[in-house]
Amino acid sequence: QHHLRTPITSMIGYTDMLLDGFYGDVSPKTKETLLKLMKSSKNLNKVVNELLDLSQFQLGKSAMVLKPGVEIMPILKSIIAEVKLEAKEKKLYLRMEKPEEEIPEIKADASKLEVALTNLIDNAVKYTAKGGVKIKVERPDSKIRIIIKDTGMGMAKEDIEKLFSKTFERGEEAKKMFGSGKGIGLYLSYNIIKSHNGKLWAESDGPGKGSSFIVELPV
Repeated sequence: QHHLRTPITSMIGYTDMLLDGFYGDVSPKTKETLLKLMKSSKNLNKVVNELLDLSQFQLGKSAMVLKPGVEIMPILKSIIAEVKLEAKEKKLYLRMEKPEEEIPEIKADASKLEVALTNLIDNAVKYTAKGGVKIKVERPDSKIRIIIKDTGMGMAKEDIEKLFSKTFERGEEAKKMFGSGKGIGLYLSYNIIKSHNGKLWAESDGPGKGSSFIVELPV
């Protein structure tokens, strides 16, 4: 794992130093190139982490450590801050509604849960061409419910049924508009949420009508 992660981490670190002017001023053109390099490096890092985490799940060796006292709201705010740049580049809104009631702490593996929620929010932004993504947190009964609603492509019923399978691939229209996607992130998110004794499902009124991803976690 370290052989894969360390070079990418170094690449991101040095690129960040160049952007901060650590080695001297950079021209606007160079800065533009460095920002593209940073984005590509982070995307590569995300894919590598997903593949490594996926392999751990398949081997039954996922190091999931559930600890009490985990707050959902700071995790979501951190993810939004990270994904907001991509949303801004696409001229999309990305916002979270203020909960109507206090959201309690839960027992969770904070880092793994952040991976799962990041995948879902990032996926919503990626497959939305106009409009945006809205995140809402509710507290029904003894659960926390996180709703990630987008104004994107939407999905047919048959796609929803296999959305969280390891072999799921987007349709040709989605590939043409947004590039290929193997669904690894969604499969991984599903397994992480399941390991938290939670539920993850998707809803859509059909192609062109947006989608909602709903996460439920026990309190």
